Amino acid sequence: MRILIVGGGIAGLTLAARLRQRGVRPTVIDTISSYSRHGSAITLWPAGSRVLRDLGLWNSFIHTSAPLRRYVVHDRDGAVLRTFDLERLGARTGLPRATPRAELLAILESANGGTPVDLETEVARMRQIGSTVRVRFADGRERDFDLVVGADGLRSRTRQQARLHTAERRFGWRIWCWWARRGSTPPGELHETWGLRRIVAAYPTQDRVACFVAISGAFDGTAPHHWPPSDRRRIDDCVILRTLRDADRVECLDLVEVTVPQWVRGRVVLLGDAAAGLVPTTGIGASLAMESAAVLDDELVRVDAAHIDIALTRFARRRMPRVDAEQHRARVVGDVMMLESPVARHFRDLGLRYFPTPVLCRELDRWNRGRTP
Repeated sequence: MRILIVGGGIAGLTLAARLRQRGVRPTVIDTISSYSRHGSAITLWPAGSRVLRDLGLWNSFIHTSAPLRRYVVHDRDGAVLRTFDLERLGARTGLPRATPRAELLAILESANGGTPVDLETEVARMRQIGSTVRVRFADGRERDFDLVVGADGLRSRTRQQARLHTAERRFGWRIWCWWARRGSTPPGELHETWGLRRIVAAYPTQDRVACFVAISGAFDGTAPHHWPPSDRRRIDDCVILRTLRDADRVECLDLVEVTVPQWVRGRVVLLGDAAAGLVPTTGIGASLAMESAAVLDDELVRVDAAHIDIALTRFARRRMPRVDAEQHRARVVGDVMMLESPVARHFRDLGLRYFPTPVLCRELDRWNRGRTP
């Protein structure tokens, strides 16, 4: 089975590792020139952890990640609204763990003898000829594949080349992220501050802390790679924001949600953010992408090259309802976190403080369950 995976990120490398586990050697390409050591943190919940276990990569992941034992939510003044005991929740499914994105990519790339990735390689054009996809690369080479998997992220060119309709929604958030030194927050504790049109968050990994700020508003132009001068006064009112002063690098982006009603066209299928770009409010995007890669492999293993179409239809039928539900959940959680009305914020904080713990834990467990549908 000749498979081309476009995109050497989390979804693409997970699928490649699964395929190589059963003897299939996919071609993996990416337009980047090298894997950056920058980037931010990834939180893997049980849905993603289970995929790593199946690949025999769990011990490697343990050595490069840190468990998140508590989830602490603060109000706009820094007072603790609620502390969730993730150890208690994870007694059945396992704790979430945080790691730099680069570390997770390195672990996935090392699976089953290593996955070679052809960097600085781009698809210029693809044509479907019967049960074959003829791919012309930017350097003029042409190759035929039985399947092309677009795992090339939110701005997927594969999606465009396959002419799959895409709906983009600007979420109205601008996010800044940077790394702070270890000890900026207590180890094992995920901290978030929910204010008015602003969220501040810190995710501890093994040797440093990933920090985020999201601000809701009408932003013009390209996202700047610096903290806005008009907001410097806000730094002193938050422990996490104070770490900005010592940050070596601050990255910035405007949040976009991507919805693709159809993931499959002929012998081309989308995977991960290329198929559905979730806003990161629930932190399950990476786990969901890995879970989808495992399901796609599970369907491909059941067919030969002549019947890949059947596998792709079954894959979309199994995954789209789950991903659609998580995309909707992330959107709703984002709306709750980023309220603009002081009155609404007051009642939200009251609800978060006094809502019954079993109900909240059950809701957390619904999106963080560790089984593959």
